[in-house]
Amino acid sequence: MFTGIVEELGKLVSLEMGSDSGVITVEANKVLEGCQPGDSIAVNGVCLTVVGRGRDGLAFEVGPETRTRTSLGRLRPGDGVNLERPLRFGGAL
Repeated sequence: MFTGIVEELGKLVSLEMGSDSGVITVEANKVLEGCQPGDSIAVNGVCLTVVGRGRDGLAFEVGPETRTRTSLGRLRPGDGVNLERPLRFGGAL
């Protein structure tokens, strides 16, 4: 569950789309804290699963349906993206 409160403005580093799916890489700082592969992050309001974590950012797999039905497929490197971590059990709203 997400609160809708954007925690950070990240930057799209790369968008590599194949015929079936693709990977987007986002530069981030704050949402990296405690984030691991398998965690969920909302990117521009779209819930995505972290598939990779680097020193300066996160990678997410994007399927064809997500790419065509959201704004994520129109992003270009350098574009800003809103990042939000999910609400944690017992966390304040």
